[in-house]
Amino acid sequence: MAAIALATGLALTGCGASQPGEASGDSSQTISSAAPADLSDGLITCTMPGFDGKSGLTTTERFVLIGGSVKRYSQFNNQAFDLCEAGQDKCALGIENGVVRMDWTSQGGTRSRYDVDLGTLDIAAYRTDPGGTERSVGFAPGSKCVREPLPDGLEVL
Repeated sequence: MAAIALATGLALTGCGASQPGEASGDSSQTISSAAPADLSDGLITCTMPGFDGKSGLTTTERFVLIGGSVKRYSQFNNQAFDLCEAGQDKCALGIENGVVRMDWTSQGGTRSRYDVDLGTLDIAAYRTDPGGTERSVGFAPGSKCVREPLPDGLEVL
């Protein structure tokens, strides 16, 4: 997680948020890869056991990199899809400086943010409860994302 660097000035693309990066409510932070990023087509699977300190809870996030863009991936449907609808507020998914950032706020007001360093395959997770401040979400030490070839029969929506 420490390999993901923060700087200033956010510019996410590829999701359809009305203003890229608006989802975070924290447009002063950007991210950059700690190592040369692999932006080639592939499936990135990030498994986080012990998510938020809860024994037995594993959270898995999957992304497809295709044609220089990032999409969410449904293993059940074997589909790559946009996380956000065009113009959707408080929702962003993009690649910036070699890092995938997924950032969205639920209808209940809880904000979730994930940063995946495409150079190291480290993942960092963050949560902001309504009215609260952003906090890092812990999970089992040493957890990393895995890069695989695109699945056969993948449907890109």
